[in-house]
Amino acid sequence: MANKIKKVPFAKLKGLRAERDMSMVDMARVLGISESTYMARENGKRDWLSSEMFKLSSFFKLTMDDIFLP
Repeated sequence: MANKIKKVPFAKLKGLRAERDMSMVDMARVLGISESTYMARENGKRDWLSSEMFKLSSFFKLTMDDIFLP
């Protein structure tokens, strides 16, 4: 039986968003996606697209590793 990889919430991203006093709606607008899609991604229920990861990296002026790796 194959092991399923448990998806985890992106706490760093939530923290970065909070530091800038930004809501999930604000972040969804930055990425050009719906709030529900953003929420699912930040909560680890859906995978990030590489284009979204790149936009977040540019927006926060951090590497993708700094944002997405534990």
